[in-house]
Amino acid sequence: MKAKYDFRVMPNLQGKEEELGLYPQLVTSGTITMKDLMERASRHSGFNPAEVLGIVTFLEDAMVEYLSQGYHVKLGDIGTFSAGLTSRKVMSKEEIRANSVHFDNVHFKADKKFRKKIGMEMKLERVEPYRAFQTSSDEYTPEERFQLLMAHLDANGFITCKKYSEITGLLKNKASAELRKWAEEGRISREGRVPHVMYLKKGIS
Repeated sequence: MKAKYDFRVMPNLQGKEEELGLYPQLVTSGTITMKDLMERASRHSGFNPAEVLGIVTFLEDAMVEYLSQGYHVKLGDIGTFSAGLTSRKVMSKEEIRANSVHFDNVHFKADKKFRKKIGMEMKLERVEPYRAFQTSSDEYTPEERFQLLMAHLDANGFITCKKYSEITGLLKNKASAELRKWAEEGRISREGRVPHVMYLKKGIS
């Protein structure tokens, strides 16, 4: 699968439109969740999903412990995590008070080998103009989208996330989230595994 990209206008501090340039930016293909990774790990290894979840939970807890103690955590050739601090603005060290310094964020620095692997794997293509950096359409309310969904299921028997995105105007990640939500609520049924998931009317399989 090729990654999609398009061009955006480069900000210009002087505000002179004629000097503005364009820069390439990836258009997201969606979000891979922990559940998706667990299912993939289960398919491609001898571990079942519960074992994968146990390993990931242990890793998360261990990282929290070490990062909170001031350690850097290096995950193989993926990269290194570190904790960052912040405080109110001061002009000299004498102004600093311990209670004004606190945790700010977690920083991640990708390993050189990891970046190289991504660069070698990545294949790019320009995104379709009508999909570039769009927001999801608000043409329909959630209930109107559900009615569109039911009409499609009545006519076709099933629907994919891609097709639901097309008929509702939602971007793929939001279309996927909405379909999953309705499946979890029991309003529709979900069959298959990522990336071959389809949705059906409740009670039909």
